[in-house]
Amino acid sequence: MINDIIKFITVSVTLLALTACSEAAPDKKPNFVWIVSEDNSMHYLEHFFEGGAAAPNIEALAADGLTFRNAFSNSPVCSVARTTLATASYGPRIGTQYHRRTVTADLPDDLRMFQTYLHDAGYYTANNAKTDYNVTVEVADVWDDSSNTSTWRNRADKDQPFFYMQSFGDSHESRLHFDDADVENVATNHDPATVSLEPYLPDTKTARYTHARYLDAMVTIDDHVGKIVADLEADGLLEDTFIFYFGDHGGVLPRGKGYAYDTGLHVPFVLRIPENFKHLVDAKAGSDMNGFVDFIDFGPTVLALAGVEGSANVDGKAFLGENVDMDEVNARDTSFGYADRFDEKYDLVRTLRKGKFHYMRNYQPHLMDGLRNNYRYRMAAYREWRDLYKAGELNAEQSQFFEPKAPEALYDLEADPYSVNNLAGDPAYADILADMRGHLQDKLKSLPDLSFYTESYLVKNAVFGDATGYGESHKDEI
Repeated sequence: MINDIIKFITVSVTLLALTACSEAAPDKKPNFVWIVSEDNSMHYLEHFFEGGAAAPNIEALAADGLTFRNAFSNSPVCSVARTTLATASYGPRIGTQYHRRTVTADLPDDLRMFQTYLHDAGYYTANNAKTDYNVTVEVADVWDDSSNTSTWRNRADKDQPFFYMQSFGDSHESRLHFDDADVENVATNHDPATVSLEPYLPDTKTARYTHARYLDAMVTIDDHVGKIVADLEADGLLEDTFIFYFGDHGGVLPRGKGYAYDTGLHVPFVLRIPENFKHLVDAKAGSDMNGFVDFIDFGPTVLALAGVEGSANVDGKAFLGENVDMDEVNARDTSFGYADRFDEKYDLVRTLRKGKFHYMRNYQPHLMDGLRNNYRYRMAAYREWRDLYKAGELNAEQSQFFEPKAPEALYDLEADPYSVNNLAGDPAYADILADMRGHLQDKLKSLPDLSFYTESYLVKNAVFGDATGYGESHKDEI
């Protein structure tokens, strides 16, 4: 009898211990780690796109979490996309749409960067180390530590929940600013002869080498991911921490970063679900999520998982959390994108992705994609592409970049993943074109979109001090 009682107590204690290990205490908050690779679209990772680099550490995150097949940066360039992430708001609505802005925009009184709400709720917030925001912000209001030495390990209270973001520049555009002689003299691990070259690029030794070198960079990114996961595990924090890995906008091979095609907006995104907080996610580990998620949604998702209230004045909505319906998330099928002046390159492009179709409205079609941008043309592949066009040695698809654009473009990304066959003039797609045109028009009016004023006008009239207020009061004019 006594032995039976002892066995019962032992089993009960064991079950309680197992329960405690598989779900956190009610008052315990999850941690968050964001691992960001700069300047790469989903097209350069095998997990997302045929011909991409193998990335076992990123793939391991996905096996213990979720792969988001349709994640978008809203804007195809650094500061604009990062500001969209931080504010959960569309840049053209709040005045943060210009890369290398003339002036920074003030946030409205009822909106802060989402990390600020975590900070105010008791989270340790750390950033290593890129900021690059288009808003006026006191860094100390957002981050406990924003520096090259920042880490979750620097918090004084080891029980304090944390949000940690680290950006890796190994995949940044600048890594492809190599000397022309490198094509012959510096070997790559990926074989240039076997890369899947984009059809709009000329099939040359330089283009193939550049693509192979970029795939090598993605392997380096994967190594960084593995190191952070190992550090979390060594600290006993892995199963308390949601890990987001994603690219901060499109890839840097020519016609990626800076251009509002799918290659500029469609980012890789996987999210590891920690064992102790899996009750917050209504999806099985290892699942693919096909619903559309945008950068505007990332901040609200973190706040929802943390149980922290943010601003109501945002454009995004959570895609994970206790009260989030995953059927509804997987039914989401639209994404809005925007491109304005980036550096010295002027343009005004708005996009709508709906299902497999990508609609682009080029409001200044006379401005070719290939306009001179000094930073872009530091890349040998860009210079070669331009020189071959001038020499008349490109086919029609390869020449598009250097010629005036159509006012509208419609691409079927299942049949045409690199967006070279514009269906806007095909009568068979007239109904789809009209529907997407109308949806985009409604979106621009509802924001309202401030870019229908010139940037110089917005600066002269001090709009950036109250961009959202100016937009609302001039909605009819816009």
